Amino acid sequence: MRTYTALPLLLLALSPVCAQDDTEQLEAVVTKIAPAIVTVKAVLKTETKFSGASEAQESRLNLTGVVVSPEGLIMVSNTAFSPNRALEMMGMPSEMSAEMGMKSTPTSMKVVFGNEDTEYDAFLAATDTTLDLAFVQVEKMGDRKAPFVDFGASTSALVGQKVLQVCRLGRGYDYAPYFQTSRVNGEIKKPRAAWMLEGGVSTFGLPVFAVSGEVIGVLTTIPSGVKEQGAAEGFGMSMFMRLMSGGGGTPGASFVLPASVAKGVVEMAKQRAVEVAAQRAKQPQTKQATPPAKPPAKPPAKPKSGK
Repeated sequence: MRTYTALPLLLLALSPVCAQDDTEQLEAVVTKIAPAIVTVKAVLKTETKFSGASEAQESRLNLTGVVVSPEGLIMVSNTAFSPNRALEMMGMPSEMSAEMGMKSTPTSMKVVFGNEDTEYDAFLAATDTTLDLAFVQVEKMGDRKAPFVDFGASTSALVGQKVLQVCRLGRGYDYAPYFQTSRVNGEIKKPRAAWMLEGGVSTFGLPVFAVSGEVIGVLTTIPSGVKEQGAAEGFGMSMFMRLMSGGGGTPGASFVLPASVAKGVVEMAKQRAVEVAAQRAKQPQTKQATPPAKPPAKPPAKPKSGK
């Protein structure tokens, strides 16, 4: 009897210790990853053509990105540069979105590291419309090497596992870093291997980490490619704005792409960034040009059952 009486007391005594360990882990991940989380300020020119009429407008957008190379290559969601993708994720038929002929071109891009006052010039180096990821290259960094996230040092995920994402607030809040947590609540095999999440992780284009700090993958959109009867036809203007700003959290649309797949895309983007930089050096441009979509990444690796 004494053994059974002491057991609840022992569990109560251990609970604060476990909670403290979790807190320390979360704090350690934010401290480690935050320097690689940056703010990308983009000026976009969006042209819309529909029924023979055309219209162009300029907009400003702040995106949260992650540095993926010490030379200043940054990964963000491609949704902001691909309005048709956003319309597709809202439920608009692809033929209708194609008929509208929407196109967004960045005319100016600036990058802020941490909460610094300096804004570095940058350009759109590569896009992957299949995986809905884009890459921005910082210019004139000199000898500076940026902290970055290495997708090669990754782990797999388990259903039920707690994961997190590190983001940043805006300039008005000193670009303060913060974390969001979720739990892996499932996985898919088609149209590609990926994990599903429930909870607060919601920013497209940013990596997702285990509580231990190892990168698991990147949150992005994965259309099913199948039109299902009875599915909701749209999410409304609020969802459109969330997609355009890199925000996610849409059940059935946002998934965690394994880090092994993201690594391959990053390597190709690095090569593309060097090529585009060389082109820009030879012929100064007055505006950003959207690079052609690069070849699809290699077939994704299936998530492993454990670490």
